[in-house]
Amino acid sequence: MKRIIPIIAALIYAVPVIAQAEGASMNAKEEFPGIHWDEMKTAMETGGTDAVVEFINGFGDEERRKLYSFAQQAFYCREWEGKSFDGYIEIVNAGIAEGLRQAEAIATPNEAAKLPDEAARLKDFANILSYNMSADLAECWPGDETPREKRHIEAGLKAAEDCIRWREELGKGPFPFSIAYWAKGMHEFSLGEKENALTDFKKSFDYAVEYAKAEGVSPEVSAEGDFVVILGAGYVGLAEWAAGDEAGKTRYEEAVAAFKAQVDNYPEKKDDAQFGIDQLEWVKAKFIK
Repeated sequence: MKRIIPIIAALIYAVPVIAQAEGASMNAKEEFPGIHWDEMKTAMETGGTDAVVEFINGFGDEERRKLYSFAQQAFYCREWEGKSFDGYIEIVNAGIAEGLRQAEAIATPNEAAKLPDEAARLKDFANILSYNMSADLAECWPGDETPREKRHIEAGLKAAEDCIRWREELGKGPFPFSIAYWAKGMHEFSLGEKENALTDFKKSFDYAVEYAKAEGVSPEVSAEGDFVVILGAGYVGLAEWAAGDEAGKTRYEEAVAAFKAQVDNYPEKKDDAQFGIDQLEWVKAKFIK
């Protein structure tokens, strides 16, 4: 749910949005780091990702992290000459490497005892970038016809696997694991790895149920249910259906019906529920033949 709205919609954080990137935002009024977009755009267009990295490296550690977070969103959402997923992936991977470098730099035997929280925060920076990239590369966003090559899907899968590992190391709760396993399953689905996709969608759903219970909201696939639970059930159904299990079709239809009931009866849930419907129907049209 990259998009926390729809994360799975990105389940994607794809929770209700799952639609802006996890842990970040794009402001209409450009301040730092957005004021450097023109310079970064020009660097990319004239010198490629190496030039963008060189520009960012001219700043201090904290500013670099802010610039990489902005770059992850800007090079995905905005227009630039030669726009490609390849350049985007290279930039985000550079940001991930920078976050890990900063974390490792303070995690010496002496410093680790003094700054464990800071080291974890820096690793979490890499974790968030990795998840957001995985979500961006997923073939699930309604209306997004931009073609992904196999290498892009594989990069998204690796990013999901990395962030799952870091979430384990950081001791994250059920929601971050739900959306991470969703991302992993989505890329496996795209690669035709149906059994792996089903396994990971089920993990995502189980974590979504755990999250809903912890939050005191309904874990049922119903009009009263939580967004990530319903969306997760829909993805499990799609994977089962694609694997030839007709019960998956029923599970998918139950999820869509739950969202439709929310649209009709819960004004505060209407927009998110419609997004859930749109996403599930988009993925169904793409993968269920």
